[in-house]
Amino acid sequence: MSYELSVIIPVYNVEKYIGQCLDSVVNQSIGIDNIEVIIVNDKTPDNSMEIVKTYVDKYPSFKVINNEKNRGLGLSRNIGLLEATSDYVTFLDSDDFISSNAYKDSIDKLKESGCDLLIYNWEVHTDDGHIEPLSIHNQSANENKIVDDLSEFPEIFFLTSAWNKIYHKSLFKYLNYKKGLYEDNVVTANVLLNANKIFLSKDATYYYRKNASSITENISIDNVFGLSQSIKELFEFKDSKYFPQIKLLTIKFLNDIIFWLYYYYWNADDELMIVNKLKDSVGEITKKDLDYFNKLFPDYPTFYPDECLNLNNYDADLFLAKYKYYNRLAKINSQAAIYLDLGDGFSEQNKIAINYRPKLNNVLTFDLSKFDGVSSIRFDPLEGEFISCKINNLEVLESNSSMQIDGFYTFKTLDPNFILKTVIEDKLIIDFDLKILTKEDIAKLFINENNIIEPKKKRFKFL
Repeated sequence: MSYELSVIIPVYNVEKYIGQCLDSVVNQSIGIDNIEVIIVNDKTPDNSMEIVKTYVDKYPSFKVINNEKNRGLGLSRNIGLLEATSDYVTFLDSDDFISSNAYKDSIDKLKESGCDLLIYNWEVHTDDGHIEPLSIHNQSANENKIVDDLSEFPEIFFLTSAWNKIYHKSLFKYLNYKKGLYEDNVVTANVLLNANKIFLSKDATYYYRKNASSITENISIDNVFGLSQSIKELFEFKDSKYFPQIKLLTIKFLNDIIFWLYYYYWNADDELMIVNKLKDSVGEITKKDLDYFNKLFPDYPTFYPDECLNLNNYDADLFLAKYKYYNRLAKINSQAAIYLDLGDGFSEQNKIAINYRPKLNNVLTFDLSKFDGVSSIRFDPLEGEFISCKINNLEVLESNSSMQIDGFYTFKTLDPNFILKTVIEDKLIIDFDLKILTKEDIAKLFINENNIIEPKKKRFKFL
């Protein structure tokens, strides 16, 4: 039997989610009889395959491949690809799901446009049901467009994931994933370089589940080495005419690792190892490259141009001394959040958070379009620091600050917040000024010696 599309789904430890994943495939508007579903059992230890079996027994288009040992996501995709019989293939992670029109709409667009690659929108869903705001990696298309010159849409190289794409068979030979973390970064870059025409679609959505226990959400030395390897391999495309655009991705990954170095706790030996690994992985990056990145992504929250330029001019000890130990707190990525009262008070379930790099003046936009019945809004501009903050465009109904001078609210708490008066619309824009208090400022806040706050403990140690 011929199929319109082959869907490859590696399965490992997802019994909580696999039913929703497979239901989203079975209920596709293209019809399950037109979809070849290739399940790769990656030696899962839980009951996922018992759930899969109920679908295999019911739908003839399902087939199962059993790995003799756990091979990981990337190699399992390769194994599934060898079994694909249709002209188009896509990947679906077994804890995610897709919109019901995704496959029919995408195949129709590919055939009508003559494109050999289609990329559709995606949303990030957290374990508590929260939908995260867009990041640099999922700038959704607000209109359908065909890309045949990658220099005109350089952001496309940030769409590194394997799973929000449909590939024509002419691209199958480039789909060769490796074992380990971040296995899709280099493969996706190679696919983009070799696609004749790419369709960016606004009409289908992939729903990505962000699992707090995922290895990519818990940063370790393996994450650093995996992403460093991606950087090194991306520099191997230096002869491509699109290398200036690929280099944007290497800059982004380099900044990610520097952020991890600053933000997370490491012992000194690991920190030195990270810096040396970066020096070995990163090719030449110039001020012109960094200016290009900053022009495209002016609000990217963890951008360290000085560190990027000076990485190879310092040995590891000097790098850490100059850029980490002396300037650590000012460089940590920060988060602002709003809490929405839908009638039963503020809660983590109705929270929208945005990562940003605090400046004197900040303008953040929160998407409220998916929330109904909002009666009140709480705004937390920055957690974990003593601050003064001024809201420029909205009326403050109340706050937990200790004093107000010239519109600036000063806080004696590390969890500052405002209750704001605002008309509830689809988007909420908050324009605010922010000052992080010095040690002298903090001392003046606490008159009673017994109330003086101890300095925050450093998250690193000297050996």
